[in-house]
Amino acid sequence: MVKFSYFGVLLVLLATGARAAPLGAPAAAGAPDTVTHDDAHRIEIGYTTLSGISGQVRDVYDPRDLADELPGVCETLKAIQHGVEETDQVVDLKQLQMCQLMLATTQDQLVEWRMALGGAHEALEAMQARLKALPGPPARAPHPNAAALTMERADSALQGRQQLIAGLLTKRFQRVKVLQTQVAASYIQSLELQDRVGDLMRRFGRATIKATYPPLWAARPTPPPPPDPDAAQDEVYRREIIGYYFASNWDNWAFMALIGVVFYGWVAFNYRRVNKRALAIEPSFHYLRPGPVAATLVVVFSLAPALELHPPPVYLALLQALLLGALTAVFARSWPRGAFWYWLGLVVFFVALVVINANAAAGLLARWGLLLLDMAAVGIGAVLLRRVRHAARLPWFVVPVTGVFMALNGLAVACNVLGRLSMAKMFSTTAIFGLTQGIGLAVLIELLTEAFLLQVLCSRSAAGGAGHFDYDKIGPQLLRLLTVVAAGLWGLVFTSNLNLYAGLYGAAAHFLTAPRLLGSTAFTLGNIGLFFVILYVSTQLQQYVGYFFGEVGDASDTPDARHRGSWLVGLRLLLVLVGFALATAATGLPLSKIAIVFGALSVGIGLGLQSIVNNLVSGIILIFERPFHVGDFIEVAGKAGRVQDIGIRSSKLASVTGSEIIVPNGDLLSGHVINWTRTNDHVRVDLTLKITPVVDPDADGQADPQAALQTAREQIQEEIKASPYTMNTLAPEILLNNINGQIYELRVLFWITNIRQQELTKSEILAGIYRRFTAQGLVLS
Repeated sequence: MVKFSYFGVLLVLLATGARAAPLGAPAAAGAPDTVTHDDAHRIEIGYTTLSGISGQVRDVYDPRDLADELPGVCETLKAIQHGVEETDQVVDLKQLQMCQLMLATTQDQLVEWRMALGGAHEALEAMQARLKALPGPPARAPHPNAAALTMERADSALQGRQQLIAGLLTKRFQRVKVLQTQVAASYIQSLELQDRVGDLMRRFGRATIKATYPPLWAARPTPPPPPDPDAAQDEVYRREIIGYYFASNWDNWAFMALIGVVFYGWVAFNYRRVNKRALAIEPSFHYLRPGPVAATLVVVFSLAPALELHPPPVYLALLQALLLGALTAVFARSWPRGAFWYWLGLVVFFVALVVINANAAAGLLARWGLLLLDMAAVGIGAVLLRRVRHAARLPWFVVPVTGVFMALNGLAVACNVLGRLSMAKMFSTTAIFGLTQGIGLAVLIELLTEAFLLQVLCSRSAAGGAGHFDYDKIGPQLLRLLTVVAAGLWGLVFTSNLNLYAGLYGAAAHFLTAPRLLGSTAFTLGNIGLFFVILYVSTQLQQYVGYFFGEVGDASDTPDARHRGSWLVGLRLLLVLVGFALATAATGLPLSKIAIVFGALSVGIGLGLQSIVNNLVSGIILIFERPFHVGDFIEVAGKAGRVQDIGIRSSKLASVTGSEIIVPNGDLLSGHVINWTRTNDHVRVDLTLKITPVVDPDADGQADPQAALQTAREQIQEEIKASPYTMNTLAPEILLNNINGQIYELRVLFWITNIRQQELTKSEILAGIYRRFTAQGLVLS
């Protein structure tokens, strides 16, 4: 309010040009006693500047959230430092990997804070410079007049507001500087801890090569270690580390929950929609059930380790335990009793091995216990391969996983005997986690395969399809694709547990991302490989996307099925175009280089690819113009059949004789096409009959042709109307076509409801007419 009142008075004085009479003594020489235009402008600039700074201070980075989160980061760094300092000879590799990942995450957060605080620091410094640049009030006369007094009050209010904003800036500036100091100290501490963790991991690599304990035959019992007075504090630090890990990786849990919700909803929804008759025709599912709770948990916990490559050891063991519980619930309803009892024994073995490996002590009893478990693991793997796998119908994916399990346990036995206990624990832990993860992924493959089959059956029954679905057409290809994906996920977790992931990933990344030159064009093998992968994926998607909507090669004759087949063609075209665009972008080549390639292709098109391009463009025109749909019965160039597929280059017709006719799209677009089922499936049938009246002995051996023809017409009409395939709304036409002595030729024209039943209808009606004529004394000649 001060700003507007004094500034308003100044404007009034300037507008009226008034001068106040002197009050008291005359003004001192050289001191202004009137309000000038410059004074009003200075006051205006001052208030405008202060208002702008006041608004900008509020918009500057608010450090309150940072101040609340920074103590938690400091405590986490303190806990990591304590854990690193307390590391003994048996280095916990998973713990170090988790600390390394957490330090990287913490550093990213600290770098983000440093940049934000740096920007706030610069903005506050600029505001302070603008504040200091404001001119102060000029000298005034000892005895000012009324206008000068008004100016003095305005200057006083301006200075008060300037001091208030200056204090606010100083307070915010000091707070930002303190936080900058704390963030910088934490960042330096994280760098030092990262170097320390790296040294420990390198020491672990060296320690695993040489024996750190005496051989098992020379080992002697050692007295138990004295109680650790800092055990309670160590547990507190350990909980802080795990708590921070979960808090910083909550998005992985959200993603896993989303996967579970999508899978459960997909399966449950399809089970509600699927036709019970269609489901009864197919063999019963092995693992999938209408209430897929356990199956959903298997899907989630099988994929979870691939999302958490360096989790805390406790978290990794918890994930595997949850996976075992979900698999137990699935196997209880799917496996035979003998195989299921074996599985329960494997669960007990898992728990015992995890407890042994979690024990940081390296006493003689613990080493013997680990040795016996590793030796038993080899036998467990052999039983799994010989008996349980076939009884439980596990896929072949389990065979190499079990082989790796047996080999690693054999190595663990050798390392334990030779005194390399850290390596023995790493091998045994990796072996059991790899086996359980492999079985989980094998069941995941079966679940996704069965869920896909359920989707096909559901879409097929919803579209009116019936009969058995030949799943062997796409089952092997889907199984290969899922097996490749599962093997990749298993390899990620397996190499991470063996501490090989970082090295292999770095070598592969260097090989794929290293720039290479071909003439003046730079490229990478990764971009080229990604180009072909995207093209392959888009091609496979456009080839099999129809199965999700009930297209199984014997499309229904209903209008809905034809409409679905038509827009599926457009969807396939979209997938191909999008895939090609993404693949082209993935190459990383400049647009000028790509334009040169397309220019070369245009020359090739002009020389010898006109026919192919003509068919491609014709296919696109057919998709959008749609002169016929999938399922229509057409005739082109003397070939007739039902449209099975409208492709990008050619279309496929199924003839009435069972053959498949491949017609180039250019012929379909430029030739004469007869569409028998464009608007409906009705077709007029032309049937020719030759009859001979029977001689009546009572009429002196003469036949009555008029009566014979009338009787023939009545019998033909009744037979046509009795057929379920003919249209009763259109009366048949029976015409006398020719007379040859005693032979009368009739031409019968009638409509049937479905062109695909034309021959069947003609056969049944002709047989019926023959029976009727025989009963009436008429002879077909």
